[in-house]
Amino acid sequence: MERIRIFAASYGRALVSLGVAAGVFVVLLGVVLSVWPAASVIQIEAEFDHPDRFQIYYSNSFRRISFQEEYSRKSDMVEEGARTTVAIQMGDSPVNRTRLDTGDQPGTVRIYGITLLSHFAKPVHYDAQAVHALFRPGREDVSMALERDHVAIVSGVEDPYLVATAPLIKGNLIVPYGIALAFAAVLFRFLLRFDYASFPALYDITRKKPSSGKNITSLDGLRGLAALIIVADHTIGQVIGIGAIGVWLFMALSGFLLAKPFVKHPENALSLQYMTHFFSRRIRRIVPLYYAYLTVIFLMNMRYDEAFRHFMFLQGDGVLWVINQEMVFYLSVPFIMAMNYLLFRGRPWLIIAGLAVLTFLSNKYLTREVFSLYGMNRQDLLLFAGIFLSGMMSSYLYYGVYLHSRLNQVWHERVNRQVFSWIGLVLLVGFLLGTTGTMWGIKSIPGLTYYQWYGIAAAIFIFCIIGADNTILDRLLSLIPLRAIGIVSFSVYVLHPVIMKTLRSGIEHYTGIFVTGIPMFILTITAAYIVSCFTYAFIERPFTR
Repeated sequence: MERIRIFAASYGRALVSLGVAAGVFVVLLGVVLSVWPAASVIQIEAEFDHPDRFQIYYSNSFRRISFQEEYSRKSDMVEEGARTTVAIQMGDSPVNRTRLDTGDQPGTVRIYGITLLSHFAKPVHYDAQAVHALFRPGREDVSMALERDHVAIVSGVEDPYLVATAPLIKGNLIVPYGIALAFAAVLFRFLLRFDYASFPALYDITRKKPSSGKNITSLDGLRGLAALIIVADHTIGQVIGIGAIGVWLFMALSGFLLAKPFVKHPENALSLQYMTHFFSRRIRRIVPLYYAYLTVIFLMNMRYDEAFRHFMFLQGDGVLWVINQEMVFYLSVPFIMAMNYLLFRGRPWLIIAGLAVLTFLSNKYLTREVFSLYGMNRQDLLLFAGIFLSGMMSSYLYYGVYLHSRLNQVWHERVNRQVFSWIGLVLLVGFLLGTTGTMWGIKSIPGLTYYQWYGIAAAIFIFCIIGADNTILDRLLSLIPLRAIGIVSFSVYVLHPVIMKTLRSGIEHYTGIFVTGIPMFILTITAAYIVSCFTYAFIERPFTR
């Protein structure tokens, strides 16, 4: 065992780096080989006995053999009875697998030769004999015969076509292997020398420093869990709607943490310096990544109107609707805290009662007609202020009441923690099984219909997490993978839809397979985490520090 430990310490990094680099080499090689035999122009010397045109269907080596209209190119119309050369502009399309349609109408087509031009290989010319050897009829009612200087294709039905039995261009294989090997070697060298200990997304897993107090690792895990739930909602069809509880947990946690500094120091509500710092930190936490995302997705795609509405927090497409909710609530915090201090003089029970009244009024009377935010699926959305307020109540209840109560002093501390742990675990199971009915074959989504109660339950859950220190609930949410995702959860939340669509579209383009369910979830969360580590390190964290 000691030898294994010494070996792992000495060569573990090298072996892991080598394994990752080897995996990247295999993937890159496959991709490069699939796009490497690309044709820019295909010239066909032919003669029709009727006016018609050629059409080339193409596919890479990964795709199932099912030629589709979107992956095809047509020639200009060819007159009948004239031997002519037609050029089909391929736009550097891969020609690993190729189907040649010899027109739309029945008749006879004589092909004298085919020439392929490519930016990645030397020109390739197929004479009549080579064309006959390369292609075979794609339908039983299409005949193909080699004559003196041409191949005669005769068909009595519409849409006759030939299928190539080999790639039209093979190219020099040294280049694809060399490119993949070079990238893999650079990656191996980078991973071998990379300072993991100081990389922010990894460093902060164990050494994160919040703006006030000590870091609570289980809350980082809670963020990671919420992010996983939201990604699952968008990738696994059987749990559509479960993401609601992920969002409610984020909102309730936001309210909980925003209220925490005011519990001990309610006078901060009247401190211009503190409130300036409060808004500065909130803006620096949200805006850099948010604006960078908007610039790439909207502004650089010349969607100017949408971009500037998003910049001004007037619109929130897709998952961005939550950011507008957060910003509106941040603006309300000074007024809420000033009320708590001026009316209730910082007394927790009175503050809790006031927040409870505000929560009730928000949930009941703050309708879309009164106040709405524009976003998600281009619709008017409720302001879910009640969920943020529930998180605030939970913070005052724990730090302002429970920690100083007789209940905490009389009961054995370990008993209290275990009680909170089991209540929290029951709530967690309830969230996972009861937020959406799709997993049970029911169309309703209780997490949205009864968002008020789910918001309160999310706030209670956070209370239980804080009170369940060093219990099974605390250890579960403090697992390294959950905390790792939690550290970069904001980036994961914002970026995962784009990453998901890119992965799904790319896989479908190269393989013809539409990936969904658990495989799509694993791919999305893995890619989103890797990308988010870098956006956290170079966009989010520099501003918050």
